[in-house]
Amino acid sequence: MPVQSELEKRNIIRLSNKETNRITRECLQTALLELLKSKRMEDISVTELVRKAGVSRTAYYSNYNSFSEILAEFIRENLAFLNDEVWKAINNEEDLFYPIIKKMEEKKDLLILMMKANLENTAFLQMREAININYPTIDNETYYILIAAIGMIRNVILEWVMNECRESVEEISSICNKVTSSIRSQVITNIKAARG
Repeated sequence: MPVQSELEKRNIIRLSNKETNRITRECLQTALLELLKSKRMEDISVTELVRKAGVSRTAYYSNYNSFSEILAEFIRENLAFLNDEVWKAINNEEDLFYPIIKKMEEKKDLLILMMKANLENTAFLQMREAININYPTIDNETYYILIAAIGMIRNVILEWVMNECRESVEEISSICNKVTSSIRSQVITNIKAARG
């Protein structure tokens, strides 16, 4: 029996252009993620991707300019929860990191794919963008302290994921709290003041 493409699995019957476009994008994302389980991104061809997705080359080029763009969109859509958790956690002074790290443990497979595709920086840049959008009036010092804290936490979490999450969420959360304890109250105070 022939292997079904992502499009065939969805059993698509006459949809609107908008819906067809959305499904095409999802099929390309899913196919690329599947291919990344066994190959490096640079070893995957457009032909292989569109065959796996069950879409035409034209459909690929109508939606994306590169594989990195596919993954960036996937990350943006699937890590939106993370931005929400970060902003909730900023106001939780008792345990800033536990809810964030718990969510990251749940999305471990996505994080591994991101690392495999060298896209962890995309997520970091999205966090940077979220700071600029959510806190446009914070002072430069607070901005750079926040960027430094996010970078430290990013590195701790990436190392934890690369080590197959051997330590508990509580242990990693405690480490992150210790790493940022000296700057946390200053940043939280400045962010709250900037929000007015």
